[in-house]
Amino acid sequence: MLLCKLCHQVRELRNSHIVPEFLYEDLYNSKHQMMGIHGRGTKGWEVQQKGIREYLLCESCEQHFNEHFEKPFRKQWIENFPLPDPWLTEEVHWIKVDNYASFKLFHLSVFFRASVSTLPTFSEIALGPHEERLRRLLLARNPGRPDQYPIFAHAVVRHDNQRIVQMVSRAYGSLYGGRPCYGMMYGGVQWWVRVTSSRHYQYEDVSLRPDGSMPFSAVPWNEVGVVQEARDALKNAGT
Repeated sequence: MLLCKLCHQVRELRNSHIVPEFLYEDLYNSKHQMMGIHGRGTKGWEVQQKGIREYLLCESCEQHFNEHFEKPFRKQWIENFPLPDPWLTEEVHWIKVDNYASFKLFHLSVFFRASVSTLPTFSEIALGPHEERLRRLLLARNPGRPDQYPIFAHAVVRHDNQRIVQMVSRAYGSLYGGRPCYGMMYGGVQWWVRVTSSRHYQYEDVSLRPDGSMPFSAVPWNEVGVVQEARDALKNAGT
């Protein structure tokens, strides 16, 4: 029995996915195997049959995330994929989600799980006091103010045929307007959350809005650092 990272109760923990399993589905081969790239050892990768997991949440909190955030996101994003594929990179495409709160909270739940994880894949995410604030928002199913933890994203496409790249990446940090942002790639998109107490109106202009609308641009995969890391790991593994 250990402390659940969400409800803070001492309970039996589940082997929780950091990024939900359904976002790995397009990555599996016919044997339900995928290539997990870590850049270590002689190969630089290993065969995996499940997405990255860790004992983090109790059964009740797993179901809380699944029912309120993951199921709505799966229907909106996976079953009814709203982005064009292929995609001309000069185009800007607007989407509108049915439920702003659950859509935003889904992404915050992924970044929260990455923050409380002890795995090296997610070590760049350090939310500090915002981790507790996110925990409370997720428990209460409260997306917070529109300017609080805004979600920004862009699609990642192949530079040769403009098809969307399906990949689940490690977590990484950056700065926007001098303030920390954290990113991860899943669902064909590079998602970012800005973690700060100060507002940045330019960032908010291109982020998810309370009416559920959100603009997307597309970036070639050869301009995305985390994709190039994966490519280089595979290239080095073959030399």
